[in-house]
Amino acid sequence: MAYTVDKNQLCVDGVALSDIADAVATPTYVYSADVMTTQYHNLENAMVRNLPADQQPLLCYACKANSNIAVLSLLRSLGSGLEIVSGGELHRGLRAGFNPKHIVMTGVGKQRQEIIDCLEAGIKQFNVESLPELEHIQNVASDIGKKATVVFRLNPNVSGGGHDKISTGRERDKFGLNLENVHNAYAMAQDMSHVEAIGLSMHIGSQVFQVLSFRKAFETLPDIVKGLRDKGYNVSSLDIGGGFPIQYNDEELLDLDAYAEWVGQIIAPLGTDIIMEPGRYLVGNAGVLLTKTLYTKHTRERDFLILDAAMNDLIRPTLYDAYHGIEKVSKDGEDEETFYDVVGPICETGDTFSKDRALPVMKTGDLVVIKEAGAYGMCMASNYNTRGLPAEVLVQDGAFHVIRKRQSVDEILDKDIVPDHLK
Repeated sequence: MAYTVDKNQLCVDGVALSDIADAVATPTYVYSADVMTTQYHNLENAMVRNLPADQQPLLCYACKANSNIAVLSLLRSLGSGLEIVSGGELHRGLRAGFNPKHIVMTGVGKQRQEIIDCLEAGIKQFNVESLPELEHIQNVASDIGKKATVVFRLNPNVSGGGHDKISTGRERDKFGLNLENVHNAYAMAQDMSHVEAIGLSMHIGSQVFQVLSFRKAFETLPDIVKGLRDKGYNVSSLDIGGGFPIQYNDEELLDLDAYAEWVGQIIAPLGTDIIMEPGRYLVGNAGVLLTKTLYTKHTRERDFLILDAAMNDLIRPTLYDAYHGIEKVSKDGEDEETFYDVVGPICETGDTFSKDRALPVMKTGDLVVIKEAGAYGMCMASNYNTRGLPAEVLVQDGAFHVIRKRQSVDEILDKDIVPDHLK
């Protein structure tokens, strides 16, 4: 995120966060359209520099990272396709105006209605993760008289990802097929009336910092593709996933040109269409969670900074032990610092954003931003403790726009249905 300071107030793309808090209240997610646009073009341009013009990849944004329809609409306007993992995400993508032929569906547990909706919409392909799933897609497609285009997700047994819970390319992970079952899947598909197999997909995890992790996975593909083609199978599409990292603290980022070089040297000569699935990379650094100090609590052991945001708003620190930068919005009187455990109001000890974090001395009402919260923040938020979901705001061209209103308690309660005999 590109921050500036104007009149002692932290700003995002020229808009004071204090102005957003005054208008929308807190907690609120704030996203920068400029950062998303820059990230998209950085990745796109790395591919342009290193791959032939006729083999430029289709960048399919992994919308599980942030699925707000305004965010999807922005990325679609830049030329992005979409990677989805549910029927709900399909409908978000269609609402945002994506061409179905630029939508791919991944996921280990595709349900019947989700498959039907995707087939009727005419999506580009299903990334198939198991032999039973392939049979299920065939049965559903046959029932409705549609033909499903599929690729098979290869599990290369390569570890990738910044945390055990987001590594997806190891044989012990639930994702994908080993090489033997990829061959079995092609053989099965050849005898199926409503499935057309056209290639492979691969995704080794998220927050992959070392380009050599990608190289190790990519280098398995030429022999695999040759072996499949030698049997007469069609391998005309390769979905090589995502996993591009962002900077939460002081991590050294992936060299995009080095990555693109490997794609150009290893993947492009195979003569296939290429699909990539960037997610967090496009939106993670584009968002902050804007929150407010409720109290500072002093004990003999430590000091607590209690915010109005909580783990229901941003669960990553609790779920992944994730680091997020924390900063005071007002830059007045920042000379004096102290160490805080930064916590929320939820009735859980795990409702903690950081421990022993050095921050300016705070008081009730001070605004705070939790940084790098554009990915897996709002989309993983919940109503735990019957707390309403936060608002979302998009900053673009020097103005801010509410792209999701704050959820009221009545909106939560109205979803509950009490049987007549209990009234």
